[in-house]
Amino acid sequence: MTSLWYTLIKTIGYGGKKLKMTPKNVILITGCDSGLGHSLAMYCHSLNMTVISACHNVNSDGARLLRELDDSKRMLTIEVDLLKEETITHAYQYLTDMLHTNNEYQLTALVNNAGVMCFGEFEWQTEDQFEMQINVNVLGTMRLTKQLLPLLRYHRGRIINITSHCGLQALPALGPYAASKAALRFWNDSLRMEMRQYGVEVINFVPGSFVQYSNISARQQDHAKAMLDAFNDEQRQFYGDYFKQFNNYLTVISGFKPPNQFYDTSLLRKFNNALTSSVPQTMYIHEPWRYKVYRFLFCICPASIVDLLTVRFCAMPTYQQVMASLKR
Repeated sequence: MTSLWYTLIKTIGYGGKKLKMTPKNVILITGCDSGLGHSLAMYCHSLNMTVISACHNVNSDGARLLRELDDSKRMLTIEVDLLKEETITHAYQYLTDMLHTNNEYQLTALVNNAGVMCFGEFEWQTEDQFEMQINVNVLGTMRLTKQLLPLLRYHRGRIINITSHCGLQALPALGPYAASKAALRFWNDSLRMEMRQYGVEVINFVPGSFVQYSNISARQQDHAKAMLDAFNDEQRQFYGDYFKQFNNYLTVISGFKPPNQFYDTSLLRKFNNALTSSVPQTMYIHEPWRYKVYRFLFCICPASIVDLLTVRFCAMPTYQQVMASLKR
């Protein structure tokens, strides 16, 4: 009966009491060089937590800003590249040593935020590009989590997996990325059921789109060049102008941005609930009303209509549009 009541209050979104965070509460967040990860690291530091900011590059501007932020030794930066097994092992050892050194520390949460994304139709993307997205977003996240599960189990910490709206509805030109986030979504659900019996909460956090404030697509033009270089003669002729206009459209999200550009108070309030509620929801979705309307329509419309709505939702150049404009 207790389990049924617990499930019911989670379903209706009742948050339970809030857990007070102190410097004894340790949180490890991946992908803290910029964007959401950087913002979450700063936010958790403001909650008085001890933050282990896992950065892809500990010499990045974002990592440097995080280190400069701290005057109380509560902001710690380590290097974690999810493509490199040795950095995952090092993160586990670093955290283990830290927890053993100070018995008062409590591993409160692991936030799996690090990810990579590459725009381009599936035929365009190279094997290296779609394998990278699967290896980082799915396999790297799984490897890190598996390493840390004994610690999370012992401390009854929680796992917050940052997924995406692409895990709820696939989008064109983001096939491998959507596949990786959908994989994370269902892995998250399975892990949640497994770990609940050990007192470990597993939460799916969908933050919405903020690619213009993140460096997740900073190398998009480099990716485009690699695609074009891999085209055969037929592909170059067929896609030609469309490929060029498609990637010109994406220049606005390309290039590296300052690491501390993203800050959304509404999103952080939801993250606070996911982190501190004694009875957190299983999924948090942060989105504007436009997203809500589209998601509702996606649920009730047949696939043919969903496809049309999805293309409109993306608002990106299409082959037909470019070809039609060239004939005018």
